[in-house]
Amino acid sequence: MKIIQLRNTLLLVLVCTTMSGCITLQQPLPGSLWGSWTFEKTGFLNKQSNSQLENYQNICRRKGDRLHFSSDHKMKLRWYDESCMIHEYFIGRYHVDGKILNVDLAQSRRYQDRPFPPITKFRIMQINETTLKLEEIPQGDRSGRDRAKTGFEPLIFVFMKLD
Repeated sequence: MKIIQLRNTLLLVLVCTTMSGCITLQQPLPGSLWGSWTFEKTGFLNKQSNSQLENYQNICRRKGDRLHFSSDHKMKLRWYDESCMIHEYFIGRYHVDGKILNVDLAQSRRYQDRPFPPITKFRIMQINETTLKLEEIPQGDRSGRDRAKTGFEPLIFVFMKLD
């Protein structure tokens, strides 16, 4: 009888161990990124490492610009123009390593009026159920400015969760 109980216990442990490798639990990152985030504040990180933020100015006053992170690692941007017409495009694929958000930019037509610059690496400064705060990590060139130069002030974005 004790041998059967021991065998059943070992079998149960083996099955549980095997199944836990197949079950994907939603981790704090990147699972907590999933969904839509509306732009709230934007600014930069000054030389003293202080955020200098201002309220994000949506061009359309009735609708807010937003980023969307999907569970299949796609990152999209939706923004509205002056007539509140919606524009949406695929930014690229993202992956998270620790607190670093990496974006592999898509090879798509560039929009001059999009509110989100082509940045490929961010530090996740804060993330919880309602707030996402990203800091640009210098990586080469952005709009003619060399981000690797000393004195460069990384961009900061603060988002609020929509869903």
